[in-house]
Amino acid sequence: MKAYWVFVQLSTFLLVTLWDANGQNSSNAGSKTAMQATVDMTKSMPVPAKAEDNVWVTSGLVADLSLSDYPAAELEVKYGTEEVCLNMSLTPEQTSKAPTVRLKGAINCMPPFALVMVDPDAPSRSDPKFRSWMHWLVLNANSTERLHEGEEAVEYAGPAPPPGSGPHRYAFLAYCQGAKRLEAKKLAPAERPKFQLEEFVKEAKLMKRPFGGTFFFAENP
Repeated sequence: MKAYWVFVQLSTFLLVTLWDANGQNSSNAGSKTAMQATVDMTKSMPVPAKAEDNVWVTSGLVADLSLSDYPAAELEVKYGTEEVCLNMSLTPEQTSKAPTVRLKGAINCMPPFALVMVDPDAPSRSDPKFRSWMHWLVLNANSTERLHEGEEAVEYAGPAPPPGSGPHRYAFLAYCQGAKRLEAKKLAPAERPKFQLEEFVKEAKLMKRPFGGTFFFAENP
């Protein structure tokens, strides 16, 4: 009887020991897996680009348009089914009609919004004496999904760079109007050439940094 009792106690001890070891191994494996997952996730996270490496900076648009900063997000601009990608090239024929414009993402300011399209390279990038050429000005847009549907202060005019003047940069910029409506007729420039974007932003009391933007190149060989 005594021998049987010792055998039961020994068996119980071995079972408990075995269960504890397996539990610790599972726990360690779980911790290791979680740690590995954290490392993998960290590796997959994108590294923010330096400001000087931003395409708006390297293209010269921040300097040439006297922007306070490059746009916070990207705009989706579509000419029919052709979507504008940053830094791409299109033809004047492809861009002859007004596009649709929406923001990719969200912003923390209330409507209405302003949309500007300009060419800082008129008549050429080497001699921009008409900088900037106003191609489109839309004010009082009520939604970032339809920035093209506000009041047209300046009617859309597609790119028409002089033949042989090289590639021109055509920039779209969207601004917060500070939750106030603007008088489109009052703010519309009298002429398209020599539009001063920085002065317009001040006059209209827009938020200095554009919340969205994109640009493309076009030329007439």
